[in-house]
Amino acid sequence: MIELQLKKDYLQEDFDIVQDWITNHSEAAASQLVKKYQRFIYLIVLRIVKNSEQSKDLTQEILLKILNSIEKFNWKSSLKTWIYRVAINYTNSYLRQVKFKNVISIDADESFLEIPNHDPNPEQVFRNKELENAFLQALSDLPEKQRETFSLRYFDDLPYNEIAEMLGVTVGASKANYFQAVKKLAKALEEFKFFKE
Repeated sequence: MIELQLKKDYLQEDFDIVQDWITNHSEAAASQLVKKYQRFIYLIVLRIVKNSEQSKDLTQEILLKILNSIEKFNWKSSLKTWIYRVAINYTNSYLRQVKFKNVISIDADESFLEIPNHDPNPEQVFRNKELENAFLQALSDLPEKQRETFSLRYFDDLPYNEIAEMLGVTVGASKANYFQAVKKLAKALEEFKFFKE
């Protein structure tokens, strides 16, 4: 019951922000939207382009696109789902235009992985970076649906029903895609013991 109320409040907040922007083009509404979804968009883009600086630039472009086209949003899905699709489509379109090479390049302070580093000696730092690169490479090698499902579940902690809505699949398919992704990543990262039984 509490969970349903929280979700309702979350959706109402989105609705109020969007209406304020559409009606008044208020800076406060734009600022709220950016604050709420900027990192969400950035992580989506970063998983695709594998380049931190480029992801920051694309995130700003996507936010502008969202603000300029949000009047077309019809509320048939959640705002978050719509933003996810805009971010995916925009980034994929960008990659098609410039034929961006799939290169892993991520700043250490923006690491996806929460790798314990109690002993910051050079060997440990190198090992952590090696694990991070291996993880990102293994993630990028997954089939698209498995990669997206894993990312939304593992990084964003989204429930399977929301992931299913975003990707246009059944809840059962979302669970199967996540299971397959974890299995493949565990095998790829076996030497690092990243995924524990």
